[in-house]
Amino acid sequence: MKFNLHGLTLLILLSATCFGQSGIQSRSRPQKPVSVPEKNEVKLKKAIIYIENSESMFGYVSQISEYVDVLAELSEKPEFVRDKIPVEFNFINGTGPTLTPLGNNPSVLKNKLNRAGFSCGDITRSNLNGMFQVALKNAVNNAITLLISDGIYDIGGTGINSLVTEGKGTRSQFISRLVQGDLQTIIIKLRSRFDGEYFYTSKSGKIKLNGTRPYYIWIFGDSKLLNLYFPNEYISTKLAGFENMARFIKPGTVKVPYQATAEKSAGTFRFDRNTVNRLNDAKPDKHGLGFQFSIAVDYSKLPYPESYLTSADNYIVPEKYSIVSITKPATKIYGVSFTPSHLITVKTMKNPAGMLTLSLVNRVPAWIKETSSDSENNILQDKSHTFGFSYLTGGMIQAYESVSDDKSIAAFNIDIHL
Repeated sequence: MKFNLHGLTLLILLSATCFGQSGIQSRSRPQKPVSVPEKNEVKLKKAIIYIENSESMFGYVSQISEYVDVLAELSEKPEFVRDKIPVEFNFINGTGPTLTPLGNNPSVLKNKLNRAGFSCGDITRSNLNGMFQVALKNAVNNAITLLISDGIYDIGGTGINSLVTEGKGTRSQFISRLVQGDLQTIIIKLRSRFDGEYFYTSKSGKIKLNGTRPYYIWIFGDSKLLNLYFPNEYISTKLAGFENMARFIKPGTVKVPYQATAEKSAGTFRFDRNTVNRLNDAKPDKHGLGFQFSIAVDYSKLPYPESYLTSADNYIVPEKYSIVSITKPATKIYGVSFTPSHLITVKTMKNPAGMLTLSLVNRVPAWIKETSSDSENNILQDKSHTFGFSYLTGGMIQAYESVSDDKSIAAFNIDIHL
């Protein structure tokens, strides 16, 4: 598709009575933290789907394709039907951008998924930042919005410098929406058969292309609603041509319960009777195993895949400590007031005293960088890259990072004393 942009963090940041591994005798159990009641559940009011139909998108609907299958799936998403959620369909193109409402009948939309049906509005131009502005503006009052596009800025062949400007415009669109309140963004990369014309961005002109091309879906809305209606499993198994996805949430959106435990411990310590997550009389193991313990955490409300949560690369830990493992508890952990989803085991061979702050932080998925290309010279053979994609996603990520002083999804603070 083509776009003239003006509009998008990633997201995601976390700043022993015991028989330890060395066979040390047990000590008193830690004090249970006070549970905080959750706010009332959010109920989805409606879903609004914006489908870019500039001329560069016609190749996706010129035949039966994965793209057509995905739009048909989303138009009658089983959970929307079950919960009687109204779904509004719109085409969007032009520099305005121009909006063509299609109503809320899935049959009407599906009948439009062809070249003739796409031929409405201003198909000659597109404004990606303008599309983001429309979708972000309407992702309020318990509504979810979806934008479906090839993710290519329409800069009229003005070159790479224009992409920098457009990326800043994307950042501004997202910042403006993020300061209004909670907003999660899901970005999904999909592939589809494509038989149509590819319009160059870095230079003027177009070329006939018959093969496979990527396209993208952005989903915006309240985090609880997106976690409920668009879980990772649905996205990865029900959307034809799925390749990758990422979620962006505002830091501090989800509170993650945590508590120090004696699981997998080495050395000795005792829990403070009055202060949760304070360890006293901490001593390394006498047989040279160092000082080790585990932090029980509940990630059940975080919308990230298991692979993200269990990768030590996504954590920041003080220099003298290291992460030994991130696993699911094998047995019930006594003395913890919540049900842990994971155990993070940490270790040091140095003096253990001090404040240990372990943070789960936002790391941009590698696929986002790998998807972007600064060249269109090999477009006939290139089935996976999108020109200028890093400028688009970079603006979005910068927006999420700029709206909060807390750069971690969650931070676990353990006060350790000798």
